[in-house]
Amino acid sequence: MNVSIVVPAYNEARNIRQLVLSLLGQQTHIARIVEIIVVASGCTDGTPEVVRDLGRGRPGVQVHVQEKREGKVAAINAYLKMRDPRADVCIVCSADLHLEPDVVEKMVVHLSDHPDTGMVGARPVPDNDPSTIVGRMVNVLWKLHHEVALVVPKMGEIVAFRAALVEYVSELSVVDEASIEDVVRAKGYSLGYAPEAVVTNHGPETFSEYFEQRRRIARGHYWLEFAFGYQVATLDRGLVVRAAAETMRAEDRAGKIALAAAMGTEVVARMVGFWDARVVGGRHRTWRVLQSTKSLRGEPGEIRDRPQRLSARPPAILPNERAASERSRT
Repeated sequence: MNVSIVVPAYNEARNIRQLVLSLLGQQTHIARIVEIIVVASGCTDGTPEVVRDLGRGRPGVQVHVQEKREGKVAAINAYLKMRDPRADVCIVCSADLHLEPDVVEKMVVHLSDHPDTGMVGARPVPDNDPSTIVGRMVNVLWKLHHEVALVVPKMGEIVAFRAALVEYVSELSVVDEASIEDVVRAKGYSLGYAPEAVVTNHGPETFSEYFEQRRRIARGHYWLEFAFGYQVATLDRGLVVRAAAETMRAEDRAGKIALAAAMGTEVVARMVGFWDARVVGGRHRTWRVLQSTKSLRGEPGEIRDRPQRLSARPPAILPNERAASERSRT
């Protein structure tokens, strides 16, 4: 299956090199990565230059520059207009991730094995220090999300969907993965979860940023429900309570305290997010960057030694000179 990857990026010069190298180093068999497009939206830190440097000698690695920051969904829509038309699968990947070398393959295999599934999510695992209260809250929250996703798939961080299903995403949305979920489900396809496809992210390190992130997500989810009648898995209170009970049983005393704190914070963040969705609605599409979420722990040095290719099977890039020429002018 031909795979096209988009990485929406805003001032990701610290992370984008490591991410693109990890995408180039993906070990694939069924999946065939034919292009990687970084949409640099209003960047002021040299992100496009880093990608251009990586793209030398690799015609499938492209950068599309948006002079003004317009939001992640606008970046995805720009990509959807220019992506290789022969792609069977599109992957939307956050710029601040570490990817295991088989993530793309496992997500594509899930779609190949389940023809009724239109979209699949991987499993994000945070690398926050669990010895701090906020770090432990981040860790137990993602464990809770994993328990939810095992019952009802929850999308986030990196998602793969059948290319033919999605042509446009509402630019009023600030929850891109959830909005794509809605499009896929509306066309009669189910959602999938590939827990063995693991990516590493980094959650907030301060309580203020943690609360702000949860508030933003809640606002986006409630807006999606108000505007389109679509409810994401984590808005199912019964499901979340059952997942919290499962997570609580597996935690030690410190983990139980952190989970209780995370759940209490979630209640307040959802109350504020609900109000935001009613008052602000879809008028606000860009946010202040939460700086502490951009500092992945560990060094990306080991990735430099991985094979750098767009596919395990040659040719690495399917011929598409017209599309490459159009993007090179941006």
